Amino acid sequence: MEDKSDFWADVSAVVVTPVAIAAGLAKGTYDASTDHGAFIEGFNATASPIIRAGKNFGAEHGPTITKGVVTGAAGALGARIVHAGLRALRL
Repeated sequence: MEDKSDFWADVSAVVVTPVAIAAGLAKGTYDASTDHGAFIEGFNATASPIIRAGKNFGAEHGPTITKGVVTGAAGALGARIVHAGLRALRL
């Protein structure tokens, strides 16, 4: 049984939110200024799919993201330990 966590889905949604807001503002403003519809309709039509796609990406690739984060942290810790050891030997 797979352990489902929404952590990476939520993180990915937060990461893409600024892009979604900018795109939504542009589309909503364009629609409102050219009489193609209300601002909120254009905003939601653009921002919602971007946030949903980010959330889906995080949910789908969460285990891979976790492995990458853990591997990177382990590499950084290992490099720090080796550097401290070499510094102690004055090499």
